[in-house]
Amino acid sequence: MRFILNITLIIIIFIHAPLVSALSNDDYKSYLEVWDQKIKLASEYLKDAEEELKNGNEAIACKKQREAAKYGIEATESLIKAFKISGSTNDLSDLRVGINKWEELRDFC
Repeated sequence: MRFILNITLIIIIFIHAPLVSALSNDDYKSYLEVWDQKIKLASEYLKDAEEELKNGNEAIACKKQREAAKYGIEATESLIKAFKISGSTNDLSDLRVGINKWEELRDFC
């Protein structure tokens, strides 16, 4: 149950993380692309982990959960960099909390 609660919390944080309007800066766009790609991978791995856990494959579920966390951390770090480039630093504390949640999820197994 805790696993599903953590997944839900992480997904909510990242789905509702406000994105600033796109700037012409190539680094900014690049960081947002990395965010988009890696958060999708993280979500896929979380779904796979949940399925494996339901099927009783705890070792495989943990491996997928750690992969999800790895991508989630990388995605969030990239989003923080994009926010810094844009000058929008109001929401960084929420994003740092998100990184902490990903780390907890990674270390849970």
